Amino acid sequence: MHIRTRFTSAEIDRRRLRVIVRAITAACCVLAGLITAGPTVANERQSLDEIRDAVRAHTEANLPAEGNGSVEVGRIDSRLRLARCEEPLETFDPPGRSGSQRSTVGVRCDFPSPWTLYVSVRVEMLKEVYAAARTIPRGSRIGEEDIMRVEMDVNRMTRGYFTSAEQLLGMESQRALREGDIITASRVGAPQLVERGQTVLITAENGSTRISMNGEALQSGALGERIRVRNSSSERVVEGEIVADSRVRVSF
Repeated sequence: MHIRTRFTSAEIDRRRLRVIVRAITAACCVLAGLITAGPTVANERQSLDEIRDAVRAHTEANLPAEGNGSVEVGRIDSRLRLARCEEPLETFDPPGRSGSQRSTVGVRCDFPSPWTLYVSVRVEMLKEVYAAARTIPRGSRIGEEDIMRVEMDVNRMTRGYFTSAEQLLGMESQRALREGDIITASRVGAPQLVERGQTVLITAENGSTRISMNGEALQSGALGERIRVRNSSSERVVEGEIVADSRVRVSF
C-alpha cells in the first residue's frame, strides 16, 4: 500500500528556500577560498619591477664618481614567469662585461626555485671635455684661445678625450681641427722641439765634464725622444736625447 504525502504550498516554499540558501552558502565558500588564494598565487611570481630596481641599483653603484651618470634598464618580457625569490636578489657582472655605453647585468635567485636572468642596460656618462674653439691648423701649438669645454657622453668616445686644460696647453696639433671637434690623444702630441735638418746644440756630459758643439739634426723629435745628430766639426753621427728646444744631450 502506498501512502502519498501531501505538502502544503507553504511547506514547499520553505523547502525551496532551504535549497537556495544551501546553494548560496556553498557559492560564498568557494568565492571566499578564491579570494584567500588569490594573493598567494600572485606572490609565487617574481615582480619584474623588483628585478629592474635591482639592476638599476647595481649599475648606479658602479658608476664613476666623477661625471653625471644615468642608467636606463632594458626591456624585460612581461610574459616572463619566474618563481618569487624568498631571498634578496643577487646581481652580478657577467664575464667580459665592460663599462661601455651598453652592457648587461645578471640577476640570480637561489631559493626556492633557482633561476638566472640577464638584463641589458644603457649607461650615459656626461663629462665636460675639451673641443676646438676654432679652426686649428696642423702643427699649431695649442693655446687657451684654441680650446673650449663641452659636455659629452664619454661612453661613446672610444678614441679618448681630455678633461684638463693643463694636459693640452703647449701641445701640437697632429692634424687640422675644425671648430667643435673633440680633441683626442691621436689629434695632438708633444711639440716638435727639433726639426730634421735644423742646427742644434749638442751637449756631451760625463760626470763633471761637459762639452758643447754645434750639429745637424738628422731626425725630428719632441722632448725626451732620442734622435740622430751629426757633429758639424767631426762629421760623426751620434744618438742623443732632446732636452730642450734645439738642444740634444749625448753621453761619452
